Amino acid sequence: MEFIKAKYFAFFFMLVLLTSGFPLNANNDGDILPTADAQRTDNGNKIFFCENNPINKTEYDKPHMKPQDYMSKCKERTDGYSWGSRIYVLLWAPGFNADDKKIDTLGNDGDGQGLITLSSRDGSVRADSKSSCNSFIETGRDHGLFYGSIKLRGFSTTVNDDNVRMYGGDRCEGSGNYNGMGTLDDGVLGVKTGQDGGVTMSFEYGENKWMHKSATHTWRIADFNFDKEEYTMDDTAVVTIKDLDGLRYPFDKRTGYQMHIWSDTDQGGVEVNAYWKPNFRGTAQMHGDYPVKITFIDPDRRESTVRELYYKSGGSQVELKVSPGDNIYAEYYDRTLPKPYSTEDKLKLNAIATITEGPNTGVIVVNPPVIQNDDLHAKQFAFTKYTSNGEYLVSVWWDSWDWWTNQPTANSDNSINISIVEGLTEKPVSDVTYSLNVSSSGDSVLDKDLVHVRTDIIDVPIDNTNLIEVVLSDIGEAADSLKFKFKIDGELQPNAPFTKISH
Repeated sequence: MEFIKAKYFAFFFMLVLLTSGFPLNANNDGDILPTADAQRTDNGNKIFFCENNPINKTEYDKPHMKPQDYMSKCKERTDGYSWGSRIYVLLWAPGFNADDKKIDTLGNDGDGQGLITLSSRDGSVRADSKSSCNSFIETGRDHGLFYGSIKLRGFSTTVNDDNVRMYGGDRCEGSGNYNGMGTLDDGVLGVKTGQDGGVTMSFEYGENKWMHKSATHTWRIADFNFDKEEYTMDDTAVVTIKDLDGLRYPFDKRTGYQMHIWSDTDQGGVEVNAYWKPNFRGTAQMHGDYPVKITFIDPDRRESTVRELYYKSGGSQVELKVSPGDNIYAEYYDRTLPKPYSTEDKLKLNAIATITEGPNTGVIVVNPPVIQNDDLHAKQFAFTKYTSNGEYLVSVWWDSWDWWTNQPTANSDNSINISIVEGLTEKPVSDVTYSLNVSSSGDSVLDKDLVHVRTDIIDVPIDNTNLIEVVLSDIGEAADSLKFKFKIDGELQPNAPFTKISH
């Protein structure tokens, strides 16, 4: 009975808001609903389809967070999805805020008690199909705003030259499924999706009273290009497959796509698997970027080589034999094509670039002079980390390094070097601001704001200490901190006092 009263009180409250001229725009303080392309019916409920995850788990069920705080973070999207996409959902249903003292759930009950279903032209599934199905969960106590995610699960067909297949099928997601991870990470419902079409989430807010929200999906022809038209022998090239259809599931770093790369000098070239690498310029799950980095080597040095990277790193790397004046080529077969192609068709895509005569091309240097401050040897032992948004790759290394012990030396003038480059291309960046704190045995010895231009060199006192911690924070737009810790063993001084304990 209390549930019924709460539901109709919230319904009456929303009617008052909608007829009184009270602004429903989250850009104004104290407002309830943001302006977004959400489905709304006369019952006052709203469904938001978000391309991004609007829920920060560290702020979930926090007293300072209000429903409009979550709604305002939603990047509403109802098109442009692919067959392996995830759609994050916010459901404004104040009538289902049954208990203002606890986190309510909905979606798993029928008879007008908040049943949620998902359908496409290829399948359908209900959230009450199993007792273990995940529910939509209230964002906070007494919020009336619920969240969850739905998944497009594709259909069983080959996606690459290794005969890896897409999953497909209709199912509810939940703790009973393998490696179930919760309503956002694992999802609430997943539905079979084909070459193109739409998916519709339906919400039964009252007995035989439904509201619906739909989004479209399609395959597309991949973009396949080098990042430049011309390179010198000293350059690093990047050739990238850009295709959201390659993600068999959201944030899929395991599926490789075969690429053939060759040059006029090395016509056999190399075969390499390209792996997805998050692109944080925008919404990561809406980018299907598969980069391969290419460094150029002289034909007389050695054979072309391949190094495949995936999981945390993403992408792959190759060394390719080339000569000035060569064309370099890349080839890839796209197997997920839009209509009028059939689902069994594949299309060969090609990319081409040129190796030009650079300023040092063809110059033979005999006994080059030693550059006193050259740190290339020490940089081989750099510790690296990506910022959480993936925009930057940060490297930290010591001026003087004992290669035989794989530890920094105990020179009194040993310094720490800091380099910041682009996360995707590893190209140098400049004018990137960051804060640096260095502590010795828990006491701060350096705390300052810096602007990165090339390589920052920091003198660090190393006497009478057993731990040095280097913390970089507020790097560009990234709000997280990167920590590098070095334990100092006094018994090993002065030969090699540092041992890395975290990275």
